[in-house]
Amino acid sequence: MTKHRLLIAAGASVGLLATGCTAGSGGGDDGDTLTYALGDEPEQLNPALVSEHLDPVTEMVFTGLTAHDADNEVIPALAEEWEISDDETHYTFTLRDDVTWHDGEPFTAADVVFTVEGIRDGDLSTSNKFANVTDVAATDEHTVELELSEPTPALLDSLSNGMLPEHVLAGSGVDAPDFGANPVGTGPFELETWKHGEYAELSANEDFYGGSPGLDGITVSYVPDAATRLIQVENGDVDAASLAPEQADEFEEGDGLRAEVFPTADYRGVMFNMDGDRFADPAPRKAMNYAVDREAIVDSVLHGYGSPASGPLDRSRFHTDAADYGFDPDRVAEIMTDAGYERNEDGIWAKDGEPVAFDLTTFAEDDLRAAMVEVLATQFTEQGFDVTADPQPRDAVDWDNFDAFLIGWGTPYDPDGSLYGPFHSSEALDEGGSNYGSYADDAVDEALEQGRSTNDPDTRADAYADFQEALADNPPYVFVSYLEAVNVVPDDLGGIEERTLAHHGYGFFYNAQDWSYGSA
Repeated sequence: MTKHRLLIAAGASVGLLATGCTAGSGGGDDGDTLTYALGDEPEQLNPALVSEHLDPVTEMVFTGLTAHDADNEVIPALAEEWEISDDETHYTFTLRDDVTWHDGEPFTAADVVFTVEGIRDGDLSTSNKFANVTDVAATDEHTVELELSEPTPALLDSLSNGMLPEHVLAGSGVDAPDFGANPVGTGPFELETWKHGEYAELSANEDFYGGSPGLDGITVSYVPDAATRLIQVENGDVDAASLAPEQADEFEEGDGLRAEVFPTADYRGVMFNMDGDRFADPAPRKAMNYAVDREAIVDSVLHGYGSPASGPLDRSRFHTDAADYGFDPDRVAEIMTDAGYERNEDGIWAKDGEPVAFDLTTFAEDDLRAAMVEVLATQFTEQGFDVTADPQPRDAVDWDNFDAFLIGWGTPYDPDGSLYGPFHSSEALDEGGSNYGSYADDAVDEALEQGRSTNDPDTRADAYADFQEALADNPPYVFVSYLEAVNVVPDDLGGIEERTLAHHGYGFFYNAQDWSYGSA
């Protein structure tokens, strides 16, 4: 792993926000606590309401029946083991008998039943609804059986989300607002204090079934501005921080800090609005995939902390080379000419008098995305597509009427979790799904349905190979780049394991219980 030196932009000014250090977490000098500055603060700390990814606090407070190792493979957690029937519709989980909730109550099979039923039957804004679970039952205190309507390969991934305490939530339901602010979990750390807009302070769960954590506490300090986070970590106001790509360069020995640079499955892509005729012809969408100089974007926008993207499975074991996109102006001209387009007097590709022209928007609050759409608009225009960069405030984005949007997706876990929603026609926006571009392709649908129909790895590999081929033939996106996550930590903090992280770089704290000072 390349080490990096941290740079502070000359003239940067900042007003320091309250951090976990002021809450008594200390700094690296304490030897047993860590304060970490992060940009995003969740609205609540409840795994039942997770729509995309677990924030670090929720990840450390809760544990699921399963977990993921450094290779993102499913491993036992609250469940010691499980058996799957031959037809893949019946799961039997054997639970650990040494787990207690943070309030001292024992964790039992009843909590699993309560969690799965509450999420499945509730009207929740979550990506994990256990829709295929027809029955869940506790056969004794430490055994749970799940019946499924059909094989569901992503089930074990879904069960890595935290279990919820029936004895706390039975009267209010899994989405109780008070619980989201005062969570009770079974994880290696428990919440002591949460001051919105400032920090969440965690203490070690000495009764954690996996053994007492190596750190006495971790405080996550919410600092939206990346420049502020960098100055705080350089000044010692916080011990560690998540940084933006432009802030990291080569690390110099003696700073007392080191950079942990991890790959992510988090990609950025230009999503076309297929609801209407504007992008009905696949030729411009194919051509635009060759109009982007991805290497230049990685260098200029991501400052080298990323890699070119060819599709949504580049970080998956199911990845194939079905789409081999590179910057190729000749290929752009070939595709467009063969499809009957000509450049008009303004140099813009047009057909029947209609130029290929559209606005490209994204969330204006996301500095990286906003910078990326500016570069993309320039690159597209240089290749004959009239594209205007138009970042919008998040609250102003109209998902029904956008032309094209720089989207972010990706998971390092089972591919069904980040493919079926964005790309299957049944998940279109007007159906209430997460296919925001209303993309529809019969071959893609068929491949996705096959991929989620069995646990057999060969069958799934064939299905996702077909999916990638169909996606390349009728692309809904211009896939741009994958991001890398840059975290700066004390040089003597050990136990951190590199892994491919999730959307927005989450998952860094997956083994925080193993971290300690003096073992780097």
